[in-house]
Amino acid sequence: MNLTHLYILLVGLITLFAAWPALRRLRILQDQRRESIKRHPEPGAVPARTRKKAVREQQIRRMESRISITRRTLIALFLLSGISISAIPYLAQLAPAVLPIIIAAVSVVIGVAAKPIIENITCGLVLCFGKLARIGDTVVIDDVYGTIEDFTLTHSVVKRWDSLRYVVPNSSMMTKEFVNYSLYDNNRWVYVEFWIDYQADMELVERLAKESPLGSQYYSDREPPRFWVAETGREGVKCMVVAWAVTPADGWMLSHDIRKALVFKLKQHDIITHTHHIHMDRPMEPITS
Repeated sequence: MNLTHLYILLVGLITLFAAWPALRRLRILQDQRRESIKRHPEPGAVPARTRKKAVREQQIRRMESRISITRRTLIALFLLSGISISAIPYLAQLAPAVLPIIIAAVSVVIGVAAKPIIENITCGLVLCFGKLARIGDTVVIDDVYGTIEDFTLTHSVVKRWDSLRYVVPNSSMMTKEFVNYSLYDNNRWVYVEFWIDYQADMELVERLAKESPLGSQYYSDREPPRFWVAETGREGVKCMVVAWAVTPADGWMLSHDIRKALVFKLKQHDIITHTHHIHMDRPMEPITS
């Protein structure tokens, strides 16, 4: 083993010993921060009426997103530093006139080739530390509805409702408009529309509509359910019942439970759901010429 190989080995060991304590300290900081949030959630992160558990979960997701992108950035910096320092002996062997040309050529190539990577890394840091998105947030981007599963240095992974993964470059997350249902509040506002006949008892319909979300495990008691008359038309009266879901991901299941309960309750009280109904109490008589 010559001196050059020994130098490279020494640089690698120094880089490893420098990176390990930093990453370990970052892990300890993450655990300490998680326990601190569980004991004392920060006030004002979400509206005061939201459950304390939802507040803690939201703050933990925000912290884990920042730690995740910071860890990956540190690993990339340590690797880049180690490779750069290891290349010094080889650069010293080049002629003084050739070295500036090589450095300039390599800089141009790296600048062109690494532009998307550097752009994605920068956008990933802005996303995490700018509180625009976090791991666990429910988002809609490019008409894809899902939950952010992971942040990397170059891209974000969105888990769709059917468990397929949608990979989005971090630069696209910054340049495109997307909906974040979990940005400030983890609850989701869910509404269900239905029609009733003009002859129906509106007070009874309102009471049944407000009771329909209460039996669902996905219902949040942040606010009591509300009932509105949304429209009046030839088909009947269009009504709307509104309730809060515990999380954005639970919104679909809550709307399912509301519809199911509404069908049962309206049928139980013989409430007609539209104007154009047909009675078939007796068989039709045959037409004679």
